[in-house]
Amino acid sequence: MLTLDNIKNYGEYIAVEAPHPLRTFSSAMHNPGYGEYKYFINRTVDISYNPLDAHEEMKQFIQTSSYSLHQTVAMMTAVDMKFAFMDFYEDGDTSIVVLVTTGLGNAVDITRSHEYAHPPRVGTINTFIFINGHLTDEALIQGLCGAVEVKTKILSEHDIRDPQSGTIATGTSTDSICIASTQTGERHEFGGSITKLGKLIGKGLYNTMNRSVESFLEYKKGNR
Repeated sequence: MLTLDNIKNYGEYIAVEAPHPLRTFSSAMHNPGYGEYKYFINRTVDISYNPLDAHEEMKQFIQTSSYSLHQTVAMMTAVDMKFAFMDFYEDGDTSIVVLVTTGLGNAVDITRSHEYAHPPRVGTINTFIFINGHLTDEALIQGLCGAVEVKTKILSEHDIRDPQSGTIATGTSTDSICIASTQTGERHEFGGSITKLGKLIGKGLYNTMNRSVESFLEYKKGNR
């Protein structure tokens, strides 16, 4: 079983170290897509970070940090790891661990992004959801889709806007998400919004990401 005790904050990065490989689907920089992975890294970089090859630099970072390139999923963000929010939620025999970091410097409305040139800005929402349960591929992907719905709902409620179009943002241009399951315990064939799993993801991610967004907005307000 994966709990908050599996999360280690090393300052420059946070690592989730699972007891065994998890079934994973993600848009992470390193090892995106579908696979079986044991280590999950959310790394902070300086706002001036601009290597010639970010993927290669990330590989070097992973190896220097003593993680296996083939067993690690890794994301990066300019958000300091002191602003990372993580929680554990459970409903009967199923539980989830949520880890979120939020930056909103490059909020974008994807339905209007074709109308404007969007200059690069710092700002990324990185989301990790770990499920103590046995999921089909369908449930895993439905859970990920539900998590994106939660993110968009929160941005709407906080009136986060695309600075180019002036409309409500649906995310940032560099968001990353990872969902993973232990493949042990209660079985979930589906993970949509009215399923037990979908409801748990909806409640849990909403609570944790809300705290993350509020923390970011408070920080930016204090630095104006």
